[in-house]
Amino acid sequence: MRVWVERSYPYVLGGAAAVASCLYHRLSVLDASQSSKMLDNVLAMSGVGLGFWSTSATLLLAVEHRSLIQRLRKGQHFRLLVGYVFAAMTSLAVTLVLTLSGMFLGGPIKSVAMVSRLFAISWFAAVAVALGTTFRAYYVLSVVLRLAASDEEKMSR
Repeated sequence: MRVWVERSYPYVLGGAAAVASCLYHRLSVLDASQSSKMLDNVLAMSGVGLGFWSTSATLLLAVEHRSLIQRLRKGQHFRLLVGYVFAAMTSLAVTLVLTLSGMFLGGPIKSVAMVSRLFAISWFAAVAVALGTTFRAYYVLSVVLRLAASDEEKMSR
């Protein structure tokens, strides 16, 4: 049960953001007076997050000779961690693409009301999923590293 909740809560959060965007019509990304600042900030955070997780994934997969990584690979947590890291990277990449689309195609998107609403719903859902998957990957990474460090400490005694 716990694993199912852990795997699905970012997407439930994204669904809740999409429903909130549907119900509260003022949640429009492109019509806000501060939309360019908001899109710029989300673009920056998505880019930094994507770069961080890409580097983390590269390091996790490339450093095979370390005993800590070898023990992690033998355990069940490593595959879960890698999956969560790649989910965070994917959701951040989707958020990045949607944000860039909003920045460069804002005029044509705003000109058609239905497209504008669909964009807002998609964007809010993508941001919520990106936040959820990023938090989940950070949390699981910290738990796995804590477990590995305690195992390393026990083995060195």
